[in-house]
Amino acid sequence: MPSNTLFAVLGWLAVSPAVPSAEAYRILGIFPVQSRSHNIMFKATMQALVDSGHEVVDLSPFPLKTPRANYTDVDISAELPSMVNSMTFNDMSDLSRKGLFDMIRDRGGANLCRKVFEMKQFQDIIRGAYGKFDVVFTEICCSDCWTVVAHKLQLPLISIATQPDFTQIHDRVGSVNNPSYLVTPFEPLVGKMGLWERCRNVLALLTSMWLDKWWLQYPSDEVLRELFGEDTPPISELVRNTSLVMVNGHVSVNPARPVNPNVIEVLGIHLRDKPSVNNIPSAIRQWMDDAEHGVVYFSLGSQVRSDSLPKATIEALLAAFAALPQRVLWKYEDAILQPPPNVKIAPWLPQSDVLAHPKVLVFMTHGGLMGTTEALSLGVPMIGIPIFADQGPNILQYAELGIARELSHRHISKDTVLATIREFTTSNKYRERAKEIAARFADRPRSAAREAVWWTEYVVRNQGARHLRPLGADLPLHQYLLLDVVGVFLAAAAAVLLVFVAALKKVLRLVSPKQPPRQKRKTQ
Repeated sequence: MPSNTLFAVLGWLAVSPAVPSAEAYRILGIFPVQSRSHNIMFKATMQALVDSGHEVVDLSPFPLKTPRANYTDVDISAELPSMVNSMTFNDMSDLSRKGLFDMIRDRGGANLCRKVFEMKQFQDIIRGAYGKFDVVFTEICCSDCWTVVAHKLQLPLISIATQPDFTQIHDRVGSVNNPSYLVTPFEPLVGKMGLWERCRNVLALLTSMWLDKWWLQYPSDEVLRELFGEDTPPISELVRNTSLVMVNGHVSVNPARPVNPNVIEVLGIHLRDKPSVNNIPSAIRQWMDDAEHGVVYFSLGSQVRSDSLPKATIEALLAAFAALPQRVLWKYEDAILQPPPNVKIAPWLPQSDVLAHPKVLVFMTHGGLMGTTEALSLGVPMIGIPIFADQGPNILQYAELGIARELSHRHISKDTVLATIREFTTSNKYRERAKEIAARFADRPRSAAREAVWWTEYVVRNQGARHLRPLGADLPLHQYLLLDVVGVFLAAAAAVLLVFVAALKKVLRLVSPKQPPRQKRKTQ
């Protein structure tokens, strides 16, 4: 059975921390959104900067478990409810695009902006209690009200996107967002799109842009004017201060697209530590070691609880698992569940270490980008059971790469689960392809962490690096789309046509024989 060890080493080298910098900067991170998976990426970025000798002050609801020098956590977890294991399957499984934006608005829109801005911890930062800073980081997600911090403190702004294709990225940096071939976030489309798929994609893009403006940004503008003064610029102007965007994507696994020099790819930056099976609890590790036919690992991530799945779905999964010769390790929150002898459950597992175990054959996942990146980097193929947001498109993209298959949560039965798992355990096709993609993912000139650190230092050294910003980013929409030029050409064409028609009429009058005047008949 192929070992995952080589790919664990390659993947770790691709994302290992940066070397110390010659000059230390002070960095402010504003990451109030209560998503643990998002904050995993932010924490990794901030820690990479500390590894390079910089000092970080980080406002978030997820403080480091182990404090470290030069890293100051401004902990707001007491004021914000955690989203960890807080959502049920029924909450999330049938969300429409509008329903998703409703949830984002309620949890990350103007209400969250107001709540955080009124916190003493935030006000202390603005008043200078934590000293002066050289650059500020914010997240591209939900409301962009956090960009006001860069405006108030007169700092360069770097934004982090946990997806490579959020619509808000293009508003910031003027990058190309052509829906003829670039899929709108959360749309279940992949590859070359046909006519109706492109129609759907355009409608999805327009809907997302409208909901983002009216559900998130405009209400947040009102909060900014109320709390920071009527002269506070709107978010549409504040985001134009963005010097750099770091996106959680990479051309080795994501579709190629035009990328501006002020957009850098850092997929895998959260893979800080080299995974090791020695970090797995000893009883579970021994149980995996003894798995004669290999192990299937199953987790739905940190937000949706596995024990909230419908009873019929849980029963179908257990019946399928019981019929397998493999062992199944399942992240499951409720200890009351009585699994079959070949199934072991645990409320928490060190996921990357589990995936690095040589006996793991396939990862059953909800399709979140952090967990799937761990599997991808280790050469582990995936069965995706997406529930909401980007999970479906993520799995579709990995299926297009040949390293995953989707199993719809609406069609889970003993037979469908068994057939899908056996497709992965009885053939080497998926595992071999996953190893190829893992090697391609690791084949980059420098690690994601070093990329992030170097560009952060570059932005500070160059006073915001505004020269990276294309002129198109600040053009009005009618100029960016050349509508004014098209108008001039149409007017010119119409003028030429009118002149031609007038000339033609005149020529026709000149060359046509003159008709003798009609004589009036005399009436008796």
